[in-house]
Amino acid sequence: MSEVCAAAIPEFAAAPSWQARLALCLSRAGGRSALASAQHRGPLRVQRALYPEGEAVCHLVILHPPGGIAGGDQLQIQVTLDARAEALLTTPGSGKWYRSAGRWARQDVNLSVADGAVLEWLPQEAVLFEAAHAAQTLQLDLHGTAACLGWDIVQLGRVAAGEDWCSGQFRQTLSITRDGRWLWREHTDLRADDPLRASPLGLDACPVFATLWASSPRLSQQAELAMDSLRATLGPHGLHADAVSSQSLRVAASYLPAPADLLLLRVLGHDVEAVRVQLEIAWRVLRPWLNGRAAQAPRIWST
Repeated sequence: MSEVCAAAIPEFAAAPSWQARLALCLSRAGGRSALASAQHRGPLRVQRALYPEGEAVCHLVILHPPGGIAGGDQLQIQVTLDARAEALLTTPGSGKWYRSAGRWARQDVNLSVADGAVLEWLPQEAVLFEAAHAAQTLQLDLHGTAACLGWDIVQLGRVAAGEDWCSGQFRQTLSITRDGRWLWREHTDLRADDPLRASPLGLDACPVFATLWASSPRLSQQAELAMDSLRATLGPHGLHADAVSSQSLRVAASYLPAPADLLLLRVLGHDVEAVRVQLEIAWRVLRPWLNGRAAQAPRIWST
């Protein structure tokens, strides 16, 4: 996928249908991570804090009541974790980007993780409807010994309904810094008719693509062991030679050593559930290196 300067994401030509903002701050007091503040404007909310694995880790579900993002909508999500706070954030279902009649819809996510804090950012997939024009950014700022594991899943078209993504455009910027230094930055600019969609050098005709990232001091100390664990568990036959291909999945993992100290996992597939399974397996393998805890799946994933 070709790179594009973040500034190239266009301004909206018309007044947005929805302007929504959600700002969350989590802090740690004793052994409890708690939601210290939650401010919202427009149709973005957060469910009450849940503690399925004890008080140390706060689980939150971000809600967008309209259920989809239409042309002209602008959504902003800001999450701040104070020192030593631990939180897992997810969504109740797929994010739907509707047909936009040429108008751009946009979502910006800013995540800030203080020294010693741990953030798991695990939203469900974004689905681009036919003729959707979607632009989204995610900026993750880590500080000190902060740890984070997150993923991003995109499905082009309503695959289950037999609908392809024949027109529209998708633009995305994913960025991670630690103490102000870039660890990773990636730009995507994909049109529905882009030859990269069919090319084996691009999406290889797969309508679903996903990226998982993980960074933590624990992980950097045991990177080779973590990669060996991923090779043994991911894909139909494991991650042989860091990549595996099957009729439905393409999976590859890499570790960027210091100064990045960042693990990246890529998945391509024809079925979003199969792609999610790969990401969840990776999350279960990597979570002990993130916060020393076994994986505890959010209850919303089972509903």
